[in-house]
Order: sequence, then C-alpha cells, then structure tokens
Amino acid sequence: MRKVLLVLLIIAAAASAKAIVATLDAPDTNISGLAWGNGSLWALDAVTDYVYELNPETGAVISSFYFNHVTSIVPTGLAYSENHNMVLCGGWYGTTGYVFKYSPTGSYLGMVNMCGG
Repeated sequence: MRKVLLVLLIIAAAASAKAIVATLDAPDTNISGLAWGNGSLWALDAVTDYVYELNPETGAVISSFYFNHVTSIVPTGLAYSENHNMVLCGGWYGTTGYVFKYSPTGSYLGMVNMCGG
C-alpha cells in the first residue's frame, strides 16, 4: 500500500510541475534584473548598464536605453510599474541603495533612496 501511495504522489507531483515553455538568448553579457510590463520583457545588464525592452516571444530587442547616468552605481535589479507606466532600476552606490525611475522610452524620471536617507 505504501509503494502505491508513493507512486501516486510522484505521479501527482510530476503532473503538477511547471514546464519550461521557451528559452531566450540574453540581449547582453550580464543580466542582473528581469521584469514584465507593458506587454514586454525587460532586462537590465549590470556590465553595460543598458535596459532592454524585449519581445517576449522572440527575445528580439524592441528598444534600449542607458541606465547609469549617475557614475559608480552598481545595477542590481529591475521592476516595471504598470500603475505608473515606468521602469524601475535598482542600484547601489557604496552602501546606499537607490531606485531610479524611467519612462518606457528611457526618459529619466527621478530616483528614491531605498535606505530612507
């Protein structure tokens, strides 16, 4: 009885497992953030400091913009706000973290100190 139950649990787990639907080539060398928004996949590269808007079906670059207008920021993450229609790039300057706000076309909209200072 225990063997049958174990086999049933394994079959149930396998049936409910998520499958990889597709894989896409990265648009650059060191992607440190991914986000979904406005019908696109967004990627942030920590080496070149570019944000890429990607076609989620093909991975083709739709547009891109340079993120690091403030020198020495280390890009660490990415989000997309559907409510505000903006790309949010996280980054560190020394021990202080910031969120940089951009329009989907790459216009700089300001920044917020994540550490409250």
